[in-house]
Amino acid sequence: MKRISKSAFLTAGFLILLSTAGYGQSEIIGKWLNPDGDRKIEIYENKGSFFGKIIWLKNPSGKAQIGDIVLKDITYKNDHWSGKAYMPARDRDVDISISMKRADELEITGKVGVMSQKKLWKRSK
Repeated sequence: MKRISKSAFLTAGFLILLSTAGYGQSEIIGKWLNPDGDRKIEIYENKGSFFGKIIWLKNPSGKAQIGDIVLKDITYKNDHWSGKAYMPARDRDVDISISMKRADELEITGKVGVMSQKKLWKRSK
């Protein structure tokens, strides 16, 4: 009897761990406003990776366009996401790391060579 309850306990713990890990990965999904407040990005999942596309621009002019994919191949590992971000103004991809500061705030760190820069995005409706 003790072996059955111990086995059931371990199985339940394993299932809880799996469901928690899955939640952490998908909490990035949604609409986000960049720090300047001039772009809204929708982050979505596609075939196990996350992507972000521009869904709103305050001033739709210049190189950035609605529908542009600006976050690419974002994957979750060790409590953060990493992948690439496209910078339309410079027409290049940069390596990024994303961490969740709060339920409504992402910290995105872009890296080019030895230089890095952090930006905070706010969840939007």
